Amino acid sequence: MKLRAPFSLATIFALFLLLLQLRLWVPNFDTHNVTAILTWDALGYYLYLPAHFIYHDLSHLAFMPRILQEYNPTGSYYQAFPVPGGPAGAMVMKYPIGLAILNAPFFGLGHWAAGHWNYARDGFSVPYQVAIAVGSLVYSLLGLGLLRHVLLRYVSDVVTALTLALLVIGSNYLHYAAIDGAMAHNVGFTLYALLLWLTVRWHEQPRRGLAAGIGLTLGLLVMVRPSDMVAVLLPLLWGVTSPAALHAKLRLLRARPLDVALLVGGGLLAVLPQLLYWKWAAGHFFVYSYEKQGFSFLKPHTWQVLFSFKKGWLMYTPLMVLPLLGLAVLWRRNRAVAVPVLAYFLVNLWVVSAWDIWWYGGTLGQRALVQSYAALALPLAYLLAWLGQQRPARPALCGAALLGSVLCIDQNLVLEWQYLNGILDGENMNRRYFGALLGNVHPTQDELNLFDSKNRLPGKVKDYAFCPLGKLSFDDQPAADSTGITNAAGYRSRQSYHAVQGRAYSPAVQVRLRDAGLAAGQWVRGSVLVNSEYGAWGHKLVVVRERHGETVQWENTRLQNALSVPGRWTAVWLDVPLAADAQPDDVLKVFVLNENGSPCYLDDIQAEALQSKYAW
Repeated sequence: MKLRAPFSLATIFALFLLLLQLRLWVPNFDTHNVTAILTWDALGYYLYLPAHFIYHDLSHLAFMPRILQEYNPTGSYYQAFPVPGGPAGAMVMKYPIGLAILNAPFFGLGHWAAGHWNYARDGFSVPYQVAIAVGSLVYSLLGLGLLRHVLLRYVSDVVTALTLALLVIGSNYLHYAAIDGAMAHNVGFTLYALLLWLTVRWHEQPRRGLAAGIGLTLGLLVMVRPSDMVAVLLPLLWGVTSPAALHAKLRLLRARPLDVALLVGGGLLAVLPQLLYWKWAAGHFFVYSYEKQGFSFLKPHTWQVLFSFKKGWLMYTPLMVLPLLGLAVLWRRNRAVAVPVLAYFLVNLWVVSAWDIWWYGGTLGQRALVQSYAALALPLAYLLAWLGQQRPARPALCGAALLGSVLCIDQNLVLEWQYLNGILDGENMNRRYFGALLGNVHPTQDELNLFDSKNRLPGKVKDYAFCPLGKLSFDDQPAADSTGITNAAGYRSRQSYHAVQGRAYSPAVQVRLRDAGLAAGQWVRGSVLVNSEYGAWGHKLVVVRERHGETVQWENTRLQNALSVPGRWTAVWLDVPLAADAQPDDVLKVFVLNENGSPCYLDDIQAEALQSKYAW
């Protein structure tokens, strides 16, 4: 038996194995801290399931304080909020119910496994985490398979295989399919693929079941992420290439009123659970559950969404330039598909950009656009097909596209590595730090400092001599709770400073510029040794210059970074140039600031002057 389209079929299974391997490589199932997958926003989408099936408490969520204490799945409890004007203690969920419905079978699998292997049947122990992760991989396989069927209607088997491979390996879909699958974006991608498949089939041969499926899928998209109501543009505009084509489509719809009724009915059926939940929980069929968060449709953040170093889509997922270029090819070759895809992309980009928190929290790249990759696969496929045609000037274009694709894939894999290893920050990136991390999987302390500081020592550190200015080793001070000096740990001796909540400032090294022979333009280094069992989160090494007790220059870098090793002493330093307004009576201080951070031990806080070995 000869397989139809074997290359793309083999690609699907190879990609699934890749996602599975990545999931196994980064299990994230240690449920007693925030490395579990049912955390933060994902917790909000999931919360319906344990609340209803285990605790039978969708109203007050009285079980949550124990879950928060036991598993620490979120830094703040924002996933539900008090019912406005409702009974005391009554809560309503922030996130819609759709993802919970789609994950219900896998939740049931996890609940069974927890009982079978004697884990806590509380909705958050390891079997539940594993089951939801498995579910995300199943939805990935389903979504890629459906998208394959759509693409094969328009391009060859080889082009389909290349398109799928590029989307998975070259974009942040890889992360949301394999790692953060408990979020809404992977399932959203699959629903878009299903919508495209149903839309194509209905337009090839209208049938009532397909119409009902389109409506149900649209409703589920809204139930998973309400902003994805823009997906209605795809079936609505499919095949519309001109005013005459629009009139023809309207005549077709009028001739098939039952199809229209089933489509609308399917959509209403899908959103009915949400409406009923809101009515039961809050007394109204419609509740805006995002409270103070909202859209600024007249002032969208489009430039930032696309190009910012903080979270620009094309900066963190440059491969997506290709489908944008492919829109021109699609427009010339298949306008019946180009019109709905282009209209959907532009409106969706506008909606995504209009959200006031346009960076969408701590994530890898622009996660709000991941589900749209299913639709953007079509222009990408048409671009690849066009490049593959034999034309005199095409080899050079093919070579450029191949090189660009390889570089984009490399960048995507490096970003994935950096994100998973705590190098890439998911929310507060800047131009300097982004540039330092390009292709860099082993950044130095000096490069990590660029996340917080604008300064970087000119030249190489070996070209400088270090002149000590002051040092606190805590060895010659008695241990006392009042001072924070402890004999529980130390770098060279058994003594150090214990930084805990309630002690905002560590002891400081202080030196007057006149006494140390320091002047404007002089580089100084502040450094500290830090030891923490779980990481020195919330602590910063600070180098300041004060004048008459007032701070006139402040530089800092965080103690917890990608070089930190839990349970071992790690050196952290920061190089700072004294500003041009530095005066002889100014005081240089080096200390550690504790912003309600986790406990850690500090030793050898010191200040040094850096002198170039080659200065004349």
